[in-house]
Amino acid sequence: MCGIVGVIDTIEGRVSSGLLASLAGMMHSRGPDGAGHFFSTSAPVGMAMRRLSIIDLAGGWQPFYSRDERVVAFQNGEIYNHRSLRSQLQSHGHPFLSETDTEVLAHGYAEWGADGLVERLDGMFALAILDQDRRELHLARDRLGEKPLFYVASPGRFAYSSDLLTLASLPWVSIDISPSSLDYYLALHYVPGDSTIFECIHRVLPGERIVVPIDRPQPRRIRYFRPPLGVERSHSDDELNEIIVEAVHSRMLADVPVGIFLSGGLDSSILAAIAAQKQSSIATFSMGFHSRVHDEAPYAAAVANAIGSDHHHFVFDNEAFSGLLPKVAAALDEPVGDQALLPLYWLCKEARSHIAVALSGEGADELFGGYSYYEEHRRNASRGCLLDDRSQVTPSGFPLVTNAAERSWLLEWKRSEGPSWEADLLTWLEHSTDSLQRALAADLTTWLPDDLLVKFDRMSMAHSLEGRAPYLSPQVVAAGLALPTQDKVDGTHSKIALRHIAARWLPPQIVERPKQGFVLPMRRWLKRWYTAKGPLRSYFRDHAVPGLQADAVASLVENDLQAGVHRERLLFALALLVEWYTAFSARRQEMAALHQNYLTPRVYRQDPMPRSRDRAVMIENALETSTR
Repeated sequence: MCGIVGVIDTIEGRVSSGLLASLAGMMHSRGPDGAGHFFSTSAPVGMAMRRLSIIDLAGGWQPFYSRDERVVAFQNGEIYNHRSLRSQLQSHGHPFLSETDTEVLAHGYAEWGADGLVERLDGMFALAILDQDRRELHLARDRLGEKPLFYVASPGRFAYSSDLLTLASLPWVSIDISPSSLDYYLALHYVPGDSTIFECIHRVLPGERIVVPIDRPQPRRIRYFRPPLGVERSHSDDELNEIIVEAVHSRMLADVPVGIFLSGGLDSSILAAIAAQKQSSIATFSMGFHSRVHDEAPYAAAVANAIGSDHHHFVFDNEAFSGLLPKVAAALDEPVGDQALLPLYWLCKEARSHIAVALSGEGADELFGGYSYYEEHRRNASRGCLLDDRSQVTPSGFPLVTNAAERSWLLEWKRSEGPSWEADLLTWLEHSTDSLQRALAADLTTWLPDDLLVKFDRMSMAHSLEGRAPYLSPQVVAAGLALPTQDKVDGTHSKIALRHIAARWLPPQIVERPKQGFVLPMRRWLKRWYTAKGPLRSYFRDHAVPGLQADAVASLVENDLQAGVHRERLLFALALLVEWYTAFSARRQEMAALHQNYLTPRVYRQDPMPRSRDRAVMIENALETSTR
């Protein structure tokens, strides 16, 4: 696990080592254990990383090479099937110098090419591979979007990073807010698709790879994976159980302590029970609340007792909201107005003192039919567009935060025509077997990667904790999506097939529990937050977000506070947006000034690249010096 970053600069004809070190230093929490970099001697390319040591602690220092160092590989993430791929590559004569998964990427690219490599990977990853012979940079993101990867292109320049703000800090990158993205945010509380909150910065989509010619660095996007639609197939309980067990076991692979985030719900409880059978007294972690209505802690404790885990329970302090919200906002590289960010941030911080890897249940609801709004799709409901203003839901039934008229009032700009990825998404959804599969697929490609997985990645990485999601194994995804409707929802129960698996592992009281969403007692917290800000018109004007009508926002918030706080999602999303932009503005100004120091020839050098642990120590020292 690490953070990766790279720059192509044909205008300057070089990439400053100081600039690259400064960029990598911005991602220290993603990789506090060391650093690595590479400069091409034949092209204006610089690549760097920060490392969080999880596999092969002594030998896993990036970059890794193949084809006489003409192929250079960096990675953020984990490749869970790297050992089987290593055996195949060794049988073809590729020599390995380490036990790490990233070295498999270098030799795998040399042997199979970019398409052949990504098709074989089971993992969560953002990878960057430089082919110096073809003078091409290859980027790719994992199938479901567990790991982030952003890029920006301008004439003669290109940059990529695991962190959006790293790119926004570059002096040649515009930080204009995207009107379309702001509109999406107010509708959904997150920004979906290949857009980001910034007009000029884009995401590599889940299941997408990008080719960038070095001499003309304009990206070409290639879709290598989409979740399989149009297939319906029942699986026996034995088959599904075997698939899930294998997914859990593969994601426990690590040379550091592994634990489980245990809510007490069905999804995480299954993971914990399977993991506990493989590793006795495995650590489990739960977060509780003083409000009994919102607290699942007794259920988590019951599961922990049943499976014999080493359980750690924490209680979210009701007084912590005001102090925690700015910290959470600062840990995000773009706004996500999900209320569960706060307790997750706290849980990750506490868990990191015990473990370095945490397994969590993300993806189970989207694959097996866990949300209450999926029930209407059992009756063959269907949605036509991403933001349906008539029904106020997305194609899955996920409720919108605002309607079009409200967004027009709150925004200074008029939303332009929907981006091309949205039309492409809706066309792909039509391949579904029925309305329920269509709903699952819609959430699997929007809500999951652009909210849930962003939340999990950013909050865990803020504390240098690696998060893994076993339900997003390719085999589990294929099996879950293909299940017929009657194996998912039946009018009384949700996640029917998954409940059958749970009955093998868990006490009946857990198996039969209805789903309890991760909902927080937000009304009192939000009222206290906004009251402490004084006159709201002054607050929103003093903390202006480009594109937002400050007075209109203040009026909306005031009216809802007076009515008793009925629009918790919207009020939290607005508070998070304001705090995020405040933190971003300060950070961007500070880092852009630092980068400017490295944009002159006098500080440029190409350092020698010794291949050893000494190299990592040398680069670590250089990075720390450059970012002080």
